[in-house]
Amino acid sequence: MTLGGLIESRRVLVCVGSGGVGKTTTAAALGVEAARRGRRTVVLTVDPAQRLKDALGLGTLDGKPRRVPLGRGVHLDAMLLDVKHTFDELVRGLATSPEQAARVLDNRLYQNLSGSLAGTAEYMAIESVQRLAEDGSYDLLVVDTPPARHAIDFLDAPRRLLALLDSRAFAILKDPTSILPAAGSRLAHLVLSGVLRGLERFTGVTLVSEIGEFIAAIEELTGALRTRVAGTQALLRGEATSLVLVTAPEPRLASETDALVRALGRAGLAIEGVIVNRALPQSLFGSDAAEPPLPAPLGAPLEHRLQRAFEDLQALAERQAATLAPLLATARAPVIAEVPLFPTSPASLEELGELGALLVPAVAPDPALRSGRETA
Repeated sequence: MTLGGLIESRRVLVCVGSGGVGKTTTAAALGVEAARRGRRTVVLTVDPAQRLKDALGLGTLDGKPRRVPLGRGVHLDAMLLDVKHTFDELVRGLATSPEQAARVLDNRLYQNLSGSLAGTAEYMAIESVQRLAEDGSYDLLVVDTPPARHAIDFLDAPRRLLALLDSRAFAILKDPTSILPAAGSRLAHLVLSGVLRGLERFTGVTLVSEIGEFIAAIEELTGALRTRVAGTQALLRGEATSLVLVTAPEPRLASETDALVRALGRAGLAIEGVIVNRALPQSLFGSDAAEPPLPAPLGAPLEHRLQRAFEDLQALAERQAATLAPLLATARAPVIAEVPLFPTSPASLEELGELGALLVPAVAPDPALRSGRETA
């Protein structure tokens, strides 16, 4: 399927890739293009650069949808994934009563860790995506994931969270005396409990009991949480969601991206298409591309120099294709868009729109578009 087909038919479009390939800017440009095609769209990002907020015409970006000023009838919002707020809302939604929710929300350990506990940030980001997908306010969600080294944690978070709930460590945190063997004496249990209470009195810190209370409170929600996580996994792996890989034809970036694709494959997540930034388009400079005709006779010396320049560009395009070949073989997905190297990054909505039109052209790209801005 083409990139245009994806933004017109999918409910969730997830952009993945290494840091420094222009992934966040690409996600924003796809959001602009989708909105201009009539889809109510929101772009979700984890760490937007200030220049991107400026380009979107937004002074601030937080956990609330901010309307991007594209004109009447064009619906594009942008928002930052808010981990802490999402965790609180999830607890309230899963609890069977306000009292049960309060036991978790009022726990001091929960208040300190809910925004930073390992694995929860990634899961809550995905939870935000699911909530917006269920809400029905948007036709398309464009998700900008973290760089490659964190993207797998982001997308595999539901499975990892379930593994945590099933782990021995979770049980030990709830009841530290469970480390003793089942046949251990009652005296041993009393001694360990006494030591733990003594540590609390000596240090003045009630951490041990607070951890137990926190885990016990969370455990009450475990059944509902499992159902919720299963729904999140289904969303990521369903036909309404597509993963698009953003990369660049540079050896280091291609290598990092290759590792990401392999990790996604192990998690059961497939790439549907590849966007190549900072590339010489194969249609213009590939080995099968014809040398463009001269507009007029220029004289032998100049014509020879132009021919040499074209051959140099063809050689560079060939090296770029060779750099990307192993990655494309690993991804087992086609290149669905190529964006040339531009000297500057998009700095306005107009320039993001130009990039979106280049990514998803209505007609064949104009060779004149080779000059412009960089997407990184």
